[in-house]
Amino acid sequence: MKMVSVEIKVKKEKKTKVFAGSKVVKHKKNKPKKSVAEKALKPKNYVQNPTPAPIIKKKKKYIMPTKSVTNDVVNSCLTAILQLSILHKKKNTILDDESPIFCEISCIKIQSVQTNIKFVLPNSTAASTGEICLIVPDMKKGRRFDHEPTIDHWEELLRKSGVTQVKTILPLRQVKVEYDQFELKRKLLTQHDFIMVDTRILSHASHLLGKMFFKKHNMLIPVRLHGQRDLKKAIEVGLRTVVLRLNIGITSTILLGHTGMPLDTLQENVISFVDQLRTRYPGGEANIRSLALCIPMSIAVPLYLTLRSSNTVNAPKIKKNKPKTFNTIEDELSTIPGSKVTVAPDGTVHVIKPNTQKRKINTVIKEDEEIESENEYSEDKDAAEDDQSE
Repeated sequence: MKMVSVEIKVKKEKKTKVFAGSKVVKHKKNKPKKSVAEKALKPKNYVQNPTPAPIIKKKKKYIMPTKSVTNDVVNSCLTAILQLSILHKKKNTILDDESPIFCEISCIKIQSVQTNIKFVLPNSTAASTGEICLIVPDMKKGRRFDHEPTIDHWEELLRKSGVTQVKTILPLRQVKVEYDQFELKRKLLTQHDFIMVDTRILSHASHLLGKMFFKKHNMLIPVRLHGQRDLKKAIEVGLRTVVLRLNIGITSTILLGHTGMPLDTLQENVISFVDQLRTRYPGGEANIRSLALCIPMSIAVPLYLTLRSSNTVNAPKIKKNKPKTFNTIEDELSTIPGSKVTVAPDGTVHVIKPNTQKRKINTVIKEDEEIESENEYSEDKDAAEDDQSE
């Protein structure tokens, strides 16, 4: 075999000499030119795979009502309300009475239980032309005894202490005898603008008068008269107390004054009420969505508003203070064997049924159904045999 020699030529790269002060020029490869649309879509500083920046959540700080409700804000709101009351009086010239000023409170989360909260304001909310009633306990209990000696006794005590605001005194016996019908109770409600009750007979009076006395503001306000040396101070505190009735809904209203009061006294009442909301309102001031001032049949003037999320607020739970004699009674129920019944002092009844009883009832029902199905099957079988014999 002959060997064949093949010459392979290899192109050598030319080495360029670089001299001092000279520039090296690199040859660019021929790349396809971009269209005008691609240039318009991609900006100059475009990066193909940009690294995402870390997301930092800033904590939002919401201002509480005690800090946002200042003297200037309250003054501006009250001046607007007074102007609204003047316009309302011009439209209704027959009614020249002092119109009450309310505060509307809307919460973020509703409380678990319906309760009443007392607030003591620096100034009285009773109108100058309004009549004030005081319900007092009887000196001698029973319907046979006359109630006039108790009225004379309390009138002397109030006269000695220098109390002039109370116009009428009602013993508990008079409430039982004379205000036993619905129309008479409503008449008592309309005649008086402010009703105070001694703490010793508050539960009895509220049971006799009914629910409609709780719907109106400043009705059945408790006053501690037992063991008080200074009756004037106790009644003045009662006239300065207001009750906030928390309902099932979000909003609730409370009376803070009337249009006949000067602007300074109204301002003091509003600011003291907002300060007390921090400790007395269920859930604290963080649970308050908005505050507004208004008069009857008018637009509410906003005093405070927040956009706080409901997730940041816990649902308020209120525990009622039970008296010492509040004991539930538990016993067996004779009508349902094996079950128990519990009766509370307020009249609520709960029946506790055992789970075993439910199982027994279910088994009895199933056995009855099986017996009925067997009887039906036997009847069908007998009918079929009779047909065949015929």
